[in-house]
Amino acid sequence: MIPQVYRDVDILGCLERIVNQHTKEFKEDFEIDKKIILKLAQSANDTDRHLIWMCRPLGTQCLRERDVFLEDTYENRVLHAYNSKKPNKNLLYALHLKNIDGETVTGDIYTLDYAKEIERLSLLSCPVTQVTLYFSNGKQFTVPYESFNDAIHELTPEQGELDSFRYLPESEAELGLILRRLHIRRDRQANLGDFEQHMEGLQKISVRDKLQKAKSRVKPSKEPQTKKKEQSL
Repeated sequence: MIPQVYRDVDILGCLERIVNQHTKEFKEDFEIDKKIILKLAQSANDTDRHLIWMCRPLGTQCLRERDVFLEDTYENRVLHAYNSKKPNKNLLYALHLKNIDGETVTGDIYTLDYAKEIERLSLLSCPVTQVTLYFSNGKQFTVPYESFNDAIHELTPEQGELDSFRYLPESEAELGLILRRLHIRRDRQANLGDFEQHMEGLQKISVRDKLQKAKSRVKPSKEPQTKKKEQSL
C-alpha cells in the first residue's frame, strides 16, 4: 500500500465520512474523538497537534502520537492490542492539526500501514519515568509513572477534577528526535492523494464485504434424489 496524504482538509468532516462508511457499531466513539481533536488543535505545542486515529468496524480511537511512542502507556498498548484483531479491517491514520476556526479544524491526514506502524513502535518506543497531573484548580503535580493512577485518586478529593496529564519520558530529546524523523519520512514517502478517491475505495471494500457475507449465508442446495441413488449403486 502506497501511503497517501490529504492536505489542508476539514479534519472532522473527513473523519466523520470515514466513520459513516466503515464503522458499523459504536459510532458514538467519534464524539469523544471530536472533543480530543478540538482541544488539542488549540495547543501551542506542535507535538499535541500530531495524532494517531484508528477507525474500526466496532468503534474509533484517537491518540496523541507522542504518547503512542512511549513504552507501556495506554496509548501504546491499545495500538498493539488492536493490531491482532481483524488487522485488515482496522484503518489507521496520522493527523496533523494545523488550524482551528470555531469547530472547524483543518490539517493533513495520512494513511498508515498498521503492520508497519507496529513494527516501528516496537523498535522506537521510549520509556516513561514520570507523569505531570494538571488539575482544574490550576495546580499541577509530577509523580512517578508507576503510581500515577494512585496519585490521581489521592489528589482528586482535595484538588478537584483532573483536567489533563502529560507523560514525561526518560529522554524528551530522544522522543523529539524520533517524532521529527518520523514526520520527515512520512512526508517524503506519502503521495498527494484525493480524499474522494479514498472514500470510493472504502465503499468498494464495504460492498465486497457485504457480498461475501451474503454468500456465506447461502447454504448449498441438496443434490437431486436420482443422483444420490446412482452414486449408491
